Amino acid sequence: MSRLVLRNQEVRVIAALHLPPMPSAAQRQAPSLAEVIAYARRNAAIALENGIHGLYIQDLGDYPVARVVQPHTIARVTAVGCALRQDFPHAVLGVCLMAHGAEGPLAIAQAMDADFVRLKVYVGAMVKAEGLLEGCAYEAIQYRAAIRAEDIAILADVYDRTGMPLGAVPLTEAAQQAVTFGRADGLILTGRSFSESIAMVDEVQRANLGVPLFIGGGVTVENVAQALQVADGVIVSTALKRISAWSADAIGSDWDADKVRAFVSAAKQG
Repeated sequence: MSRLVLRNQEVRVIAALHLPPMPSAAQRQAPSLAEVIAYARRNAAIALENGIHGLYIQDLGDYPVARVVQPHTIARVTAVGCALRQDFPHAVLGVCLMAHGAEGPLAIAQAMDADFVRLKVYVGAMVKAEGLLEGCAYEAIQYRAAIRAEDIAILADVYDRTGMPLGAVPLTEAAQQAVTFGRADGLILTGRSFSESIAMVDEVQRANLGVPLFIGGGVTVENVAQALQVADGVIVSTALKRISAWSADAIGSDWDADKVRAFVSAAKQG
C-alpha cells in the first residue's frame, strides 16, 4: 500500500469540513463570514484534537454550484483557511471547492499554507448538476508550477459519484491517466455504495500505480476498519456529525467529539 505523508505525518483519515453558506450564497439565512469562521474553528478543533489526521475545507453550503470558481468564493474560503492555519500551525489542511477548476483551490491552498487540494474532475469529462465539466489536470500542473506551489499535493477523484462520466473508459485506465498523464499525487475513488467503493479500490490497487488510494465517502464507524484494509485512507464527514443525514440542517451541524473518537478508534483496527 502507498501512504500519503504530509508535514511528516502519515495521513489515513481526512475529515471533510463542509462550510455553511457564505454571505454571497444568495440564501436568506446565510451566516456572516465571522460566523462561518467560528464554525470552522470550532469543528476543526473537535476533529484534530480527537485524533483525525487532517481535514479539508469545502464550500458545500454555497448551492447551486457555479460553473466556475467565483472570486468571492476564493476570498472567503481563504479567510476561513487562514484562520484554521493560525489555530493549527502544524495540522494537515486542504481545500476542495464545489465549482470546477484547479487555479482557485491551489491559490487558496498556497495562501493559507495548506498541504493538498482535492480536484473532482481531473481527467476525462463528467456531466454534473451544473453541466458538462472537462478535466483540469493540465491547468492544475501548470498553475501549481507557475505559483511555485509544487509542495501542495493533488488528490484527484476518478469518476466522482456526484456526476456521470462522459465517454467512460475502464476504471483502471482512468486511474492510470490521472496518475501518469495527470501526475496526481493520490486518487479518490467513491462508488454509489460502500461495497462498490471497496471493489473500485481493490481493482485499482492491483494496477500498482504507486500513489495512495482514498475512499471518498460512505465510510462509517462500522466499516472504516474494513475500508482501511483495502484503501490507503478514507475521507469522512457525515459519520462524525451530530445530525447524520444529508440535509441543509446536517451541513450546518457540528461534529460530535464522541463520534470522532469512536471513528478514530475503529480506524486503528484497519
